[in-house]
Amino acid sequence: MIWSQVALAVAFAAGGAFTAGAQGRRGGVPEPYTPAADAKDLKAVLFRWMWGMGMLKGHDERDMVATLEYQGKGTIQVEGQPCTLAKYRASTNYQTFSQRIQYTCTRPNGETYSNVEVVSGLYAWNEDTPGAEIGSAKGKAIPMPEAVEPRLIRIWASPQGAPKAALAGTTETFRLGANPGTLFADGLAKVGQTSVAWESGKPVVTFPIPGVPGATATATLDAKYMTERVVLKQGSTTIDFTYGDYQDWNNPLNKIGVLYAGKMVERRNGAVIRDLTTEVTETGNVYVVAPVPASVQAAKAVKGQLPRGVMAKEESKVNKSAPTPRLAGHPDLSGNWSYTDWIGNYMTGGGRRCGPTQGPDCSRETNQTEDFELYSPSRFGNMGRPTYKPEYWDKVEQLDMWTNKYDPVMTCQPLGVPREGPPRRIYQTDRDVTFLYYGGDAGGGYGEYRVIPTDGRPHSKQAEFDITYLGDTVGRWEGDTLVLDSVSFTDSTWLGRGGLFHSDRMHVVERFTRQGDALLYDVTVEDPEVLVEPWVLPTRTVVRNTNPDAGLVRERGNCEVQETGHATSQIRH
Repeated sequence: MIWSQVALAVAFAAGGAFTAGAQGRRGGVPEPYTPAADAKDLKAVLFRWMWGMGMLKGHDERDMVATLEYQGKGTIQVEGQPCTLAKYRASTNYQTFSQRIQYTCTRPNGETYSNVEVVSGLYAWNEDTPGAEIGSAKGKAIPMPEAVEPRLIRIWASPQGAPKAALAGTTETFRLGANPGTLFADGLAKVGQTSVAWESGKPVVTFPIPGVPGATATATLDAKYMTERVVLKQGSTTIDFTYGDYQDWNNPLNKIGVLYAGKMVERRNGAVIRDLTTEVTETGNVYVVAPVPASVQAAKAVKGQLPRGVMAKEESKVNKSAPTPRLAGHPDLSGNWSYTDWIGNYMTGGGRRCGPTQGPDCSRETNQTEDFELYSPSRFGNMGRPTYKPEYWDKVEQLDMWTNKYDPVMTCQPLGVPREGPPRRIYQTDRDVTFLYYGGDAGGGYGEYRVIPTDGRPHSKQAEFDITYLGDTVGRWEGDTLVLDSVSFTDSTWLGRGGLFHSDRMHVVERFTRQGDALLYDVTVEDPEVLVEPWVLPTRTVVRNTNPDAGLVRERGNCEVQETGHATSQIRH
């Protein structure tokens, strides 16, 4: 597909691998933070820790690793005996404190043993099949409340989890997508509950384990600021994690410079619990969810509290107390509006500067292309994540991994609803509203429109036969809120980047509430064919745009389908 008016950050080749271009210019825009060469304070150490492991992305250099898929081999302890792994897959979502580990192994007596271990927040359980008891999924979920703490420890003592936990320990909130060099002052050895000391020339960071009261870990970093060892003591138990052989273990089609340990050993009071060798990772913020089955929630009342997760995003300043104009007895939504789903800016200065572990072929242009994969709002989790039925979890991941082929925009299709996001321009009369769209889903899509009656009429009988990209939409007023109800969608669009597909039974409800110069935009998506429950997106605050040219929405760009059959990269747009 070629857009004549937009350059998509996707790497394609007709017969060869993706290659980097020359080093780009900074454009005169400084990075948010650069530690002094001899700095040994906590801020410098936390920054170099994440920076060295490739976790900081975009010109803003934010920690953008939200999820991880891991596959490895080795041994795991089962009932006190080593069990040789035939399969080991760990799916982790750092934002939701969740991890699902699926493994099959052979005991010393030759018997095969399989299990699925899950932790999600303050709940833990085992499954006989992934997603057991979620929606109509078959299988059995067995509550394991005693496993909550050791499983949370495994997340937050991991190579990527440890620096995240250390940063979280500096504040009372879990700041998702933050640059560690922008949160507190230089020169400090301790902030909050996290501190740094230097032993034998190596930084040693002490930090609390999120969700595990009283658990404190110490992480020793190597000369490249990689997680070398994490030790934690709980009463009479000492848990020791050692790591080595850091590389980008992603498959060859999706090398994006996020490093992970190739060798991991977990010991409990000296005994080896897990001895893993990495086979492949997927660090492209793929879809990972771990909804808690009702039987697990009912088994034990949860005590304790998790840190509050907050997106590290600066919201636009807006005057909600300004006078709200009215038309025919209702708030007048007419005007030009602006909104961005971005948590930061990955493009400023031509892209991210090259990191300490990147090779001579590195360039800002290449980094910008690769970083978008992690920055994409629907992948990073800015908008939350829909909960698909378990039988579709792997499908969502695969669609995302081959976004360059399967995303409908790659075959010139409109974004559809709700992927278009809020409109950029609204015309309102006493009977209808007209929406003009531009640049939905963080930059995709061009020049779509909707004309919607607002007189409270029902959907027409013909609607079920008129399958469209934007649906059959009717509107009504509930007090000062405009409510739009949409049905009759084609199933060829996505809800957002990340393989978030839907069926033709999707039902979307949008709510618009004007407060002065702000427009509050709420969306609920129902799709009983593929979703376990309605997806309620977080409220977005759309801001009145006073630029006199803001309403000059460009027409849809010329688009030709050409490249999807030749996509040789999984570095995603």
